[in-house]
Amino acid sequence: MANRRTIIMGVVAGVVVVGGAATVVAFHRHQSQSTKSVSTAPVTVKTPSTLPVSGGPQSAPLQMPVAGKVAKNFGWQYSGALNEWYYNPGITIAAHKGTSVRAAWSGRITNVNRQPRLGLTLTVMDGDGFETVYGHLGQAKVQAGQTVHQGEVIGTVGASSLYSRSSGSHVDFQVYHGTKATNPTNYLHPSS
Repeated sequence: MANRRTIIMGVVAGVVVVGGAATVVAFHRHQSQSTKSVSTAPVTVKTPSTLPVSGGPQSAPLQMPVAGKVAKNFGWQYSGALNEWYYNPGITIAAHKGTSVRAAWSGRITNVNRQPRLGLTLTVMDGDGFETVYGHLGQAKVQAGQTVHQGEVIGTVGASSLYSRSSGSHVDFQVYHGTKATNPTNYLHPSS
């Protein structure tokens, strides 16, 4: 038993906690990474619902923000390179650097900034308490406060950041209802 490695996973108050060998890595949507030691006692895993929440923008189904391949799905993922589990609060779409990124829903740009884990990030308030987040952009073509329409170019695909869990050029795309991450593929238009 002493040689076994214990992996601890859990979601506590919206913060994702992942660990192994008595280390915990915590991520929150608006905070940077932190690490601290913990006991290796088992923890119950709670995973946010992958079912769509009621409501949502009624004007149109979600449009895929960039033409590319979904490289990582929503939910718990294992990183072989880092030998750890982590929670992906959206989908990761691999695409060529410089490819246009389009607004998935119409809405108002609430934030354009650089984050350690997501690089250049753009956030759109889409209505009915929904928010879409576009990470790892090369350029933002819009500014905070601006209104955008579904399908409008809002930026370009960039490269991965220092703390990115995916290599190569890609966009991390997330949908939140309030503070709860929801699976973007549940809202996709059938043609996406």
